[in-house]
Amino acid sequence: MKRKQRFFKLSAIVGCILLGAGMLLCGAGFVAMGCNWNAFTYPRGGEPVAVSSFVEADAVDSIEIHASMGDVKIERASAANPEEVEFVLAEKVYEVVVQHGLLLVIPQDSYTATGQNGWNWYQLLNLHSNRDWDVTIRVPEKLLDSVFVETDMGTVDLSDLEAASVTVQGDMGDVALDNVSASESMTVTQSMGRVTMENCQGGSLTLENDMGGTQVFQCRFESGNLQGSYGSCDVDESSFDALAVVTDMGDIHLTRSEAAGTAVCQAAQGSVFLERFASPDITLISDMGEVSGTIAGRQEEYQIAVDTDMGSSNLADQMTGGPNTLEVTTNMGNIELAFEE
Repeated sequence: MKRKQRFFKLSAIVGCILLGAGMLLCGAGFVAMGCNWNAFTYPRGGEPVAVSSFVEADAVDSIEIHASMGDVKIERASAANPEEVEFVLAEKVYEVVVQHGLLLVIPQDSYTATGQNGWNWYQLLNLHSNRDWDVTIRVPEKLLDSVFVETDMGTVDLSDLEAASVTVQGDMGDVALDNVSASESMTVTQSMGRVTMENCQGGSLTLENDMGGTQVFQCRFESGNLQGSYGSCDVDESSFDALAVVTDMGDIHLTRSEAAGTAVCQAAQGSVFLERFASPDITLISDMGEVSGTIAGRQEEYQIAVDTDMGSSNLADQMTGGPNTLEVTTNMGNIELAFEE
């Protein structure tokens, strides 16, 4: 009998301790949410629903989007709304401000732990399936001053846009740009995910991808600076005035592309593959990997310098009166290059 009483007493004590700990954690979470009941109970307080809103196209010259979690899409407006900018999002989650020509989309303070600039740590516990963090903006055909997109977790998809400058800052998720024109500059930085560009053009292109493959297809830029840490970099049927491609761990593929000026390709741990690549000033470097493929042109038009520590080469140093230069260096890998007219 005494043992049963002792068991019930111990159970009651343990239950009180657990209840107190739970209340303490709930209180800490509520305070961390800024003492905001909507954020604390989300999504139990009602799931936000994405709705369409419109603003006159003349009122929007620039677009800026900050999304903590969710996919971002900016595309050409439909024929039904040729004079309006449409944005589709959950107004309970995002705040939209249109002022001085800028269309700004930012998360509501009630859905962040520390306001607009803080990391929304509670989102790790709310992996929503209703896509309420997605943002879609449809823009009529017009030249924008700038487009800026920042997202922590989600894909970015831009298509059929014209702007002076385009900037995408992604963290976790793929980035795709299709038929995007940036007359001054286009900058894409990505931490983890694939970056795909197709039919894009503009002034300078800066592309940095820490972990993921990169593909540039049928693009035209004045200058291109492509950098990758872990992942291959493919440039297909594209042209530049000057091109630089650098990878730390990944192959470089240049397929039927050209650089009117200098072209520098350097792979630390990876190979460099060319297919009818054209440039009057080519530098190819691979620390651990081969350099192979074809160069568009005649061999006698190039002054060639070859340096390989551990590997064979089908090319030798060649000093001619040709106007073009080719420099190939490998530390551990073969060189197998041919010229095609």
